[in-house]
Amino acid sequence: MATVLVAEDDPDHQRLIAGVISRLGHHVTVAGDGRAALLSAAHRVPDLVVADVDMPELDGLQLCRALREDPVLGAVPVVLVTAMALPDDRLQRDSGAAAVIRKPFTLHELSGALAPHLAAASAAADGPDAPAEQAGLDPEFVSALLRSIDSGVAVCDAAGRIILLNPVLRGFFGEDSAAVPLKEWAERFSLRHHDGSELHADDLPLLRALAGEVVEHAGLLATDREGRPRWLTINARPVRDHHGAVAGAVAAVHDVTAEYRSRIYQACKNEVLKALAESRSAAEARGKVVRTVGATLGWRYVRLWLVDPVTDRLRPEATYAGPDERPLPVPASMARGRGLAGLCWQRGELIWVPDIHADGAPILPEVVSATDCRAAGAVPVLSGEHVTGVMTFFSYDPQEPEPALALLLSGIAGSVGAHLEQHRADDLAQHLAAATDEYIALVGHELRTPLTSISAYTQLLAEAPELTGELREMAEVVDRNSRRLRYLVEQLLDLAALDAGHLGLNLGEVDLTSVVTAAVDAVREPAAGRRIAVEADLSPGVQLVGDADRLRQVADGLLDNAVKFSRDDSAVTVRLTGDPEAVVLTVSDTGIGLPGDDRAALFRRLYRGDNARHTGIPGNGLGLALCRAVVERHHGTITLSAHPPGGTTVTVRLPRHRG
Repeated sequence: MATVLVAEDDPDHQRLIAGVISRLGHHVTVAGDGRAALLSAAHRVPDLVVADVDMPELDGLQLCRALREDPVLGAVPVVLVTAMALPDDRLQRDSGAAAVIRKPFTLHELSGALAPHLAAASAAADGPDAPAEQAGLDPEFVSALLRSIDSGVAVCDAAGRIILLNPVLRGFFGEDSAAVPLKEWAERFSLRHHDGSELHADDLPLLRALAGEVVEHAGLLATDREGRPRWLTINARPVRDHHGAVAGAVAAVHDVTAEYRSRIYQACKNEVLKALAESRSAAEARGKVVRTVGATLGWRYVRLWLVDPVTDRLRPEATYAGPDERPLPVPASMARGRGLAGLCWQRGELIWVPDIHADGAPILPEVVSATDCRAAGAVPVLSGEHVTGVMTFFSYDPQEPEPALALLLSGIAGSVGAHLEQHRADDLAQHLAAATDEYIALVGHELRTPLTSISAYTQLLAEAPELTGELREMAEVVDRNSRRLRYLVEQLLDLAALDAGHLGLNLGEVDLTSVVTAAVDAVREPAAGRRIAVEADLSPGVQLVGDADRLRQVADGLLDNAVKFSRDDSAVTVRLTGDPEAVVLTVSDTGIGLPGDDRAALFRRLYRGDNARHTGIPGNGLGLALCRAVVERHHGTITLSAHPPGGTTVTVRLPRHRG
């Protein structure tokens, strides 16, 4: 039986804690604040102190420190009770407490939290040679309590003999595990550190505590009796007698497998997303994904199969094998419904195979005979609702269906499917763009030759003195339209070359203020014919590195558009500003405006907005596309926005210097 000092200023909580300890068969002394508790401990040294953190006179943390500084009371373990939001490990680190119990708690939770510390204190109070049954506890009550605790509890005496082992640990390690000497536990039960490295006998947390060490959050990797890996976290402390000598040790064992796997799964997801983002091709992405999944989750084999649209069969596209693993036999292709991958393809859902050697397991016989793996699984790779591939995996450890892992695999497969679909779309877009450029170049070449002949002969006709007035007018119409068509062809070819990167920029220091001023002067005359005022607000001496001719092309194009789409008796406003990093050119009109859906599309070649087509305003849909191409070649941006109360504002941002 242990003597326990309860320091709690709340009368209800004081009675509750004292009642639980008394029911466990221990003697209780109570104090209403920290100072009274310290005086009580000095009068009679307790085997255990249970103290509230928030108390008058002397709070629980101060009480704990005062006990630690006292040469007689320094070895007395303290359990803190608190409603504070500080992390448990910080409270324990700052105060040296053995444990922290959070408020609010139920009677069951309080009993479970105090039980291992009371058992250790009782063992120390009764001496190292007293068995558990002689420790003054009610055996039936203690047995029932230990059965109700979810965590494992182990207590040993000074000789290293286990005197208490609750049902959780006996169920995990076996009913006869209490009889196994602690020195043999690491080898007998194949215990390892969390990272899988070897655990030496003296590294066992209970033996470290028996040597006088306070062990917090020690990580162990164990295998349960079904062969499944379990990650454990252990807190262990020495139990000292009234003279300060180590009389035994107590350990609380927590199964943190779910939390550990959750961290591993999150790390796997992050690494997969990183691999996809950094891959420059679909083939590179496939290889990185299977390597990441296999290495992070500890699987020995991971294989990605993709559906061949020509043969309608699965073909292996990427494979990962763990270190020193002999390769598995891989068929050149897999039919729908055949083997693990084919069955997953057929069903379109995640498949678990806990035992690949079981009768009816959907694993090819040649694969089963070639591996010592125990479990396998497969997850479909989807594009929308269509299965485009399957990812299979094999593991030495038993792998039962697990919701968190299923969610991870489905998410990874979805990311892979989206990434592959994006690559296919990008490849298609590149081929389409290349084909479009080739077509434009071909058409441009084929048009230039007849246009040259048409223009030349039209000019010859116009110079003929015998040409009558009506025929001369017809010749002038032909000449005017041939020039317009030739201009359109030149713009198309120019735009295609800019987009393809075939045309270089003649870079140099450019006075953009002078360039825009010249463009404004050029547009004033046609604007004046419709009584459109061109108002310019240009900062002087705005300099940048660029191609002066191309930037003039942008200024001309934006101003021509603004005047063309403005109403008579209106105004066009041009502004040019700059800062040390960039320059901003805006051109605003009060014209017909543009629908919101058209804004992004207006920068595509040959596109004209609905309102422009229906008003009869002439245009070919190339002006803004050319401006966009030139601006982007200067590493700038061009955007459209509504200009209240009506009209449009075009904003061009250009860097002053090229990086």
